Amino acid sequence: MRAKISFSCVDATSNPVDWMYRLEDAGFQGWEIVGEGQQKVEGGFRERVKEIYETTNLVLSLHAPLSDINIASVNRGIWEESIRQIKESIENTYEFVEHICVVHPGILSPLSVQTPEKAIQKAIEGLTALCEFAAERGLRIAVENLPSINMMLGRYPDELIQIVRGVNMDNLGICLDVAHANTTKTLDEFLNIRDKAEDMEIIHLHASDNFGADDLHLPLGKGNLDWKKVSNGINDYGYEGRMVMELYTIEDGIASLEFVSNLSLR
Repeated sequence: MRAKISFSCVDATSNPVDWMYRLEDAGFQGWEIVGEGQQKVEGGFRERVKEIYETTNLVLSLHAPLSDINIASVNRGIWEESIRQIKESIENTYEFVEHICVVHPGILSPLSVQTPEKAIQKAIEGLTALCEFAAERGLRIAVENLPSINMMLGRYPDELIQIVRGVNMDNLGICLDVAHANTTKTLDEFLNIRDKAEDMEIIHLHASDNFGADDLHLPLGKGNLDWKKVSNGINDYGYEGRMVMELYTIEDGIASLEFVSNLSLR
């Protein structure tokens, strides 16, 4: 597996100071900050992030805030606030982040589920605004495929292709979450997305494990995901970016690093 490996803690209630200084020594090459909860980059914590950026070789990326955020909302006030909060997260972090900010494509509401095309157009409008904002700060936006949960947009390749093509900006690509694709039974389709659309580019990768139903964020090898297929698929694609292990603890991350190392030796 040629991808460089980063860590991201999906538990935004844990204090990142307890583990962030251990990442490089543990063997990680990067850290993806989740821009909410205790990882929100502001105040004293922003100084901690700056310290990591200046004193380690870790490459930082950003996962934009996602809780209660909906860039596909047809409620104008909710949509505007969602865009504002993502822009704020980018503004507070971009000096330390190399290239990538991950954004979720949005959620259908009881209203927009009746007119899903309107929600897709709002997602396109939102991503266009975010791409323009990010481009001014030297960043690319990676829109992520989501897990098998009703009402979520971007669960399937065709829908994500429609959104990316609707935005039509050079700094927008796809963040392939292989665990999410495992829950929607679309891993093969996503790994071969260029068969559907030659213009689609996977620019970022998220990794965890599950048993094909719920998005559990288990350590790699603790679910039923076929990691040999993932490894071969991303190598065949020619992917050389980051693979971010999205897990609950750094200990799960260390175990996953060992799993990947053993996978590469087989």
